Amino acid sequence: MHYLQRVLLFIVSHCGFAVAFSSVNSGFHRPRLFGPFSPLLYLSNTNNNAALQQQDLPAIAKKLNQAIQKSQPEFIKTCKVEVGCSLTNNNDKSTRLGLIATDQIKKGDIALSIAYDDQIVLTPDLALNQVWKDILPEKYDGWTGDNGMIALLVLNELAKTASGGSAGIPKPFRKQEASDLVSAWIEALPSPTEMRQLHPYLWSEDDQEILQSSSTKKIYRLLDDIDEDVAWLEERIWSLDRKKFPETVELNGETYPCFSANGFSWAMSIAVSRSVYVDGSLRLIPIIDMANHDDLGVEEVQGGTMGPFGTTKGALIRSGSTRSYEKGKEVFVSYGPKSAAEYLLDHGFLPKSAKSLQTCVAELTFELDQDDRFYDDKLDILEFETYDNAPMEPTQSFDVVSETGRDGEPDPAMVQFLRLVKLGSKDAFLLESVFRKEVWEFMSMPVSESNERDVLDAISNSCSKGLIEMEGMEDSVGDDDLMSPASLCAIVRKSEKKALSSTIEYVNREKEALDLKEYYQERRLKDLGLDSDWNPEDSAASTGDPYGDDDMSFGQRRAPGSLDW
Repeated sequence: MHYLQRVLLFIVSHCGFAVAFSSVNSGFHRPRLFGPFSPLLYLSNTNNNAALQQQDLPAIAKKLNQAIQKSQPEFIKTCKVEVGCSLTNNNDKSTRLGLIATDQIKKGDIALSIAYDDQIVLTPDLALNQVWKDILPEKYDGWTGDNGMIALLVLNELAKTASGGSAGIPKPFRKQEASDLVSAWIEALPSPTEMRQLHPYLWSEDDQEILQSSSTKKIYRLLDDIDEDVAWLEERIWSLDRKKFPETVELNGETYPCFSANGFSWAMSIAVSRSVYVDGSLRLIPIIDMANHDDLGVEEVQGGTMGPFGTTKGALIRSGSTRSYEKGKEVFVSYGPKSAAEYLLDHGFLPKSAKSLQTCVAELTFELDQDDRFYDDKLDILEFETYDNAPMEPTQSFDVVSETGRDGEPDPAMVQFLRLVKLGSKDAFLLESVFRKEVWEFMSMPVSESNERDVLDAISNSCSKGLIEMEGMEDSVGDDDLMSPASLCAIVRKSEKKALSSTIEYVNREKEALDLKEYYQERRLKDLGLDSDWNPEDSAASTGDPYGDDDMSFGQRRAPGSLDW
């Protein structure tokens, strides 16, 4: 055991906690603190083992469909679907329930539309300005962002549903139809036990560490954000009123962690996997969130208007322009263009498009060095001179892509950012105040050969670092369990290696052609007409300039050796 781990073990042993250390030897361990309701201890102390198996999905779907019927047309404006057991591959544990067509749905038809009503739609604004308004500080800004606010709403609904309203915050006010719909929806969500198999946030520590070493998008950063918010909420909110914020609740015959570290992790996995960004806001919309993903012929959840007069705003599922559904067929949506790592971290699965490796994506992160002597000048440019009303942070992440027909060329925005980051030495004059309004535009084109080489080195080094972190890990995928965390991580790893390698190959080719590029000084001289030698034939006499002479003319330089003192 490392020295730091021994110290941490000593500390937490005096605070009533247990501590676990991962045994995977990757050189980077993330000690996880957990109390009596950690996934490990929670599972081992639960006696209702039968309830820990997959829920009675048909009965749950039936109850939810009854609530859907009562919610029409006030909350659900169009409904040509019902919730049922998914008709996709039964071996895929990630597909439980889905939306099944109750009537024929033609190409381009609306299958489901739900109004933006705070009684049923969960949003960060609802959390901050209504439900948690008098409990959280006015300017509360958690590390988990909008997903964290929606997760708090999910926990509140869980507490209210499980307790019959005696626990949780009694907001928002709901009509009975909306209350029944939300309660039935909460019961239909995958339980924490199920989500331990379905989502990386709840995977075992060994599997999480494998994922950490398999992708440039680091799951530990996300888990650390969750831990930070839990620590703050536990100390200042939850522990002060356990009647309102219970640590555990009973639902569907199973003990659910609620306002606790494990409960918040579960709620976060629900929020990130089911929320959609539509009409300028992240929203978790019951029933719409039941739609499963497909790659081809489907559309993402969209915003639109609905109702008798077409004036009510809401979200809708529309069949694709090339796809129709017969009664009894499952209706799908697209979860959007995401990388393999993003699909796994957000939704807990990999679609066929990601598994095919036709488009491979990795993420590179760069930051402005605080020890840079020009740090303040560069930070000022990023904050005020880049994009209107959208200041750039000194730390930026960019995707690198490998796909058919693309040679690994990096994102131009990444190159532009790095040119500013690496600006220095003889090029530092561009940071003078006289260029302040133009310098960001200057960075869109090569500045100097040395600057361009530094940029390419930074990209190459970052890609190489990502590849090194994945060394020694098996990329082959076994046929025994293609949905296991190890198999999913192997696919992500293989995809990102391909993207990183392709980018390195492109950068190496660019390094060999640095002397062929046109840099700032050459472009500037050309703009001033000073990029060529003086030609006597272009003098005033030969061009017929009545106001000049052979020594000086508009747009011309004085002839060499003819200076009149």
